[in-house]
Amino acid sequence: MDEIKAQKKALKKAYKQAKRKNVLAWKILTILCAVVMVISVPLSVLAVKFDNTMAARFGGSFWKLQNEDTNAQYYTSDFNSAEEMVDYGLALTQQVEAEGAALLMNNNNALPLAADAKVSTFSNSSVNLVYGGTGSGNIDASTADTLRTALEKVGVTVNPTLWDFYTIGAGKDYARSKSGTVATASEVTAEVPWDVYTDDVKNSVAQYGDAAIVTLSRVGGEGADLAYGEVNYLALDENEKAMLQNVAEMKKNGIVKKTIVLINSANALQVDFLKNNEYDIDAALWIGDVGISGINAVAEILTGKVNPSGSLVDTYCYDNFSAPAMWNFTPTTYEGYVEGGDVPAKSKSYMIYQEGIYVGYKYYETRYEDFVTGSGNAGDYAYGDIVAYPFGYGLSYTSYDISDMKVNYNAADDTYTVTVKVTNTGAMAGKKTVQVYVQSPYTDYDKQNGVEKSAVSLVGFGKTGMIEPGASETLSMTVNKRDIASYDTYGAGTYILDAGDYYFTAATDAHNAVNNILAAKGYTVENTNGKMTADGNADLTYTWTEDALNTTTYATSENGTEITNQLSCADPNLYEGVDETVTWLSRSDWNGTLPTETVKLTLTELLKKDLQEVRYDAADYESVEMPTLGAKNGVKLYDMIGLDYNDPKWDELLDQMTFDEMNSLIGDAFHWTMPVKSVEAPGTRDENGPQGLTASLLGNDKSQLTATAFTSEDVMAATFNTEIMTEIGKVIGNNCLEANIACLYGPGNNIHRTPYGGRNFEYYSEDGFLSGMMSAYEVAAIQDKGVHVVMKHFALNDCEQDRIGLGVWVNEQAAREVYLKAFQAPVEVGNANGVMIAYTRWGAVWSGGNYGLVTGILRNEWGCDGMVITDNVLTQYVNGPDGVMAGVSIYDAMMSFVTDTLPKYKNDPVIVTAMREACHHNLYAIANSCGMNGVGADTTIKVIRPTIVAAVIAVVRVSGILFVLGLILWILGARKLRKTEEYKAYKDFKKAQKAAKKAQKAN
Repeated sequence: MDEIKAQKKALKKAYKQAKRKNVLAWKILTILCAVVMVISVPLSVLAVKFDNTMAARFGGSFWKLQNEDTNAQYYTSDFNSAEEMVDYGLALTQQVEAEGAALLMNNNNALPLAADAKVSTFSNSSVNLVYGGTGSGNIDASTADTLRTALEKVGVTVNPTLWDFYTIGAGKDYARSKSGTVATASEVTAEVPWDVYTDDVKNSVAQYGDAAIVTLSRVGGEGADLAYGEVNYLALDENEKAMLQNVAEMKKNGIVKKTIVLINSANALQVDFLKNNEYDIDAALWIGDVGISGINAVAEILTGKVNPSGSLVDTYCYDNFSAPAMWNFTPTTYEGYVEGGDVPAKSKSYMIYQEGIYVGYKYYETRYEDFVTGSGNAGDYAYGDIVAYPFGYGLSYTSYDISDMKVNYNAADDTYTVTVKVTNTGAMAGKKTVQVYVQSPYTDYDKQNGVEKSAVSLVGFGKTGMIEPGASETLSMTVNKRDIASYDTYGAGTYILDAGDYYFTAATDAHNAVNNILAAKGYTVENTNGKMTADGNADLTYTWTEDALNTTTYATSENGTEITNQLSCADPNLYEGVDETVTWLSRSDWNGTLPTETVKLTLTELLKKDLQEVRYDAADYESVEMPTLGAKNGVKLYDMIGLDYNDPKWDELLDQMTFDEMNSLIGDAFHWTMPVKSVEAPGTRDENGPQGLTASLLGNDKSQLTATAFTSEDVMAATFNTEIMTEIGKVIGNNCLEANIACLYGPGNNIHRTPYGGRNFEYYSEDGFLSGMMSAYEVAAIQDKGVHVVMKHFALNDCEQDRIGLGVWVNEQAAREVYLKAFQAPVEVGNANGVMIAYTRWGAVWSGGNYGLVTGILRNEWGCDGMVITDNVLTQYVNGPDGVMAGVSIYDAMMSFVTDTLPKYKNDPVIVTAMREACHHNLYAIANSCGMNGVGADTTIKVIRPTIVAAVIAVVRVSGILFVLGLILWILGARKLRKTEEYKAYKDFKKAQKAAKKAQKAN
């Protein structure tokens, strides 16, 4: 028996050795490759599907220049090095804050502080400043100074015990979250309860009592509006009130000499606590979101090294809910909507801009004038109890006198030149903003036809240079008469100039402007029994009379296109799919038309039809011939550089494209524009940038970009300095060049319709004219560096609630005079040549599918020939057919909805023709961009995959090949094994053993 066991062991060992020699290695290889394939195949599918995202996040490209022409540098940097560019950007951001921060109150000249002051910085926000908003526009401010380090750099000593309490002590547990991602809900106030402060912390203030600096921060961002329901995020919370009350007690007891408040918010804080000054605050400075170096300017303002000269771009109120828009700021579900029914879920909600043109100061100041003059059923309107600081307001450490207003009309270009003399009557050098407002007559024609008129509208502005004490500067400002015309939706259906008396005034702010005009009409505080808040200065007004109603002069745009109603689909009183009537707010009857509830809109069959995800129907269009595809004309995109958009040579180039190339160029553009081999067009890298170039949404700012994190856009606008805007654009353009970015998703040009808009930090102001003019200078300078600008979000993305699918109902006058005006000047004045389309619907129609908006107004009236891109395609109503038919040219598509859908229309000549025109716009933009740097006459394009995608695919291919090879060799090895003596001997032995056992059992 032992001999048999030994024999079996020896044979088995020999068999295993033979098996290892012939089979084992291939078996292991095959199994390992199978495992790799199971993992890598799905990864490769995802990598290909999201190749844009992967390339933007991890690096790589979709094309390579062959025979690159290094001398073909069409756009070059203004800086000798990246370091020089960064330093310039830091200094500029500080200057922006220095000229944008607005001094709201300064009782008893509490500011500036002494250079060697010892101060205590109160509030958790003091150690957690808001440098910028969140979401796709989030900036990297990790290297920015804190309030403490900024103050210390100008010689101020900061209470270390109090600072440490907030940073490493018990107060740190109440810090605001620092997420920069897209929000799902409003931020909440994060302040330390007073009972958490220890005696040591409170007692430390006595040694640092020259001033208590209290920072009140609020942060907004993409994805969510600020809370305004049960919790009012823009009002003080109970912990902030308790903190201020205790600071006031310290001041009362002589521990603190003065209290300074910093308002660190791009959303207008509700400042009811300043109404009666219950906390005995001495000074308040609005600083917005301060960017990478703005806090250094704040420190210099606090100590008098800089004289503040900023002017508010929003009306600051004691009650933020006094804005009529607040009655219609909550999305409402259509009556008759059933979940899972015949209306998609992303179509169920709407919002009515029932306030019409009366947004911000245009409401507050107009109702104020009508109250003073006893007009329009204004009621007992207590302006001083509602408005704390008007639009355009900002104090200085010095005083100014504005005088010698002169106005000249220039018939050749239909403009007015307004000049004033600005004299520094104080003791400190400074800069001064002067604002030009117009008042148009509110006539019987207007009342009969629903044309609304604001008491004053900003139509021009200027800012002096540095004026020394006792010195003067003559400031010259230009007003385009087109900006005085009003849009007549229900009458002439175009812009009109009413018959009657018009007024210009040079003013310090919107309220001052109204008082000046009231003074010109003979009104005073005395003869109105105190209805006027202050006497105006009639010497700073100019009046003229238009003899007759003019419905023709401004009925064509500056490029000669006829202007007619284009947006009736969004007006419930004109759109046939809504049965209800909406009463717009009117100054003809304030109390009778002021919204007090949301109008309920009921789904009709037409409305349901228009709310579907795809509205395109080939039967609605005349037949056209299928355009030429795949021609061999030998034209390259290089040949098109500098050619006019309408040059006939474009047809030769476009004939060369294939359908697949058009589909890729149009529908596959998430942060990239795809290359087109047939016309040797390079692709481009595209990125976000409302507050400066940023790729933080994709997590790669530090690894790929060297860029300046500017202040929030409202601080930029608050400078009222177009030269600064040009410099901002210059830096952003150079940042893009440095990072090889050829298209910028920005700036943001929506309106601060209410203080609670989540992305107000990305937008300039409540006023469309100021927003548009400041943006015009910025985008002109960006585009001067060959960077294609797509301003966002066109249009009506003025809130974040239900932003994907929300239907906005608005009349055309309000749309054109408030919301579109912010985009118009950048196109017509700044030569901006692109926009990013909003998710918002105009009534039932998605912005990108609104032909009147995109083609009628943007492309035809304004003359925008460049790229019109969608917002990120996260929903199927942002679709290919409706978009290309309306004038959209390219889709910021993370998902493949568009590239999957358009091929279904490959044989539809109407869609293919629209796709061809979309490619025309895209290629025109690329041909005139820095994306052509390196492309010469002999340069060609090689289409490649991004490195990480190519690597994943390579793993799949190699593992697949090795799997097959291993499986074959495994099979061959097994066959070879069966032929070995070891295999045969072991198998024969086992067979003999089995037979012996069977025989033994039988016996």
